[in-house]
Amino acid sequence: MKLYHYVHCPFCVRVRMVMGALKLKYESVVLPYDDEETPIRLTRTKMLPIVEFENVLLNESLDIIAKLDKDEFLDSSRVINSYHEDLEPILNEIGSNVHSLAMPYWIWTPEFNDRSRSYFQRKKEKKRGPFNLLVQNQRKFLDGFNKDLEKYSNKFDKDLTNSKIDLSDILIAAHLWGMYVVPEFQFPLKVHSYLQEVKRQTNFNYHKDFWI
Repeated sequence: MKLYHYVHCPFCVRVRMVMGALKLKYESVVLPYDDEETPIRLTRTKMLPIVEFENVLLNESLDIIAKLDKDEFLDSSRVINSYHEDLEPILNEIGSNVHSLAMPYWIWTPEFNDRSRSYFQRKKEKKRGPFNLLVQNQRKFLDGFNKDLEKYSNKFDKDLTNSKIDLSDILIAAHLWGMYVVPEFQFPLKVHSYLQEVKRQTNFNYHKDFWI
């Protein structure tokens, strides 16, 4: 298998975590964010992740996961069937604050060079406004994110050390993980422990393609 992905993207992270949990071998291809040609050539749209299986290309994360977890190790069918009613609205709400906080830092990680950084910033500022204003309004987004953590604590306020994760844990962790690059924020210990256990069970290393 070949995985085309962005390092920062939570939808790409969730696929990487599933592959890690299932101990699947794959070739990692981190695309520059300004590479429009490759995804359009492969799937006719600029959307990642893309997984190239032996005879098919898929570029929707839940479809990819359903194919990967055919033996239901992560109870994926149940989670995917209820995703749009159960998890998607929560992840959209959480993601709004995460992205506003993390995007100005993501662009300085090893994933980006000058050209892809400028491309990413131009694209994202059309939706969220200038990055310098996101930083200036950081307190508002931090307050919103902390309220999200409290509001949805039932989703990740649990001890996984003696239990197996399921796909819902991966979907939540993939969205929260971006906050680790925001230096002004620190997860509450219980949430941090939850995320680290998901990391352990999925053999996940955020920037492994660049740092090891």
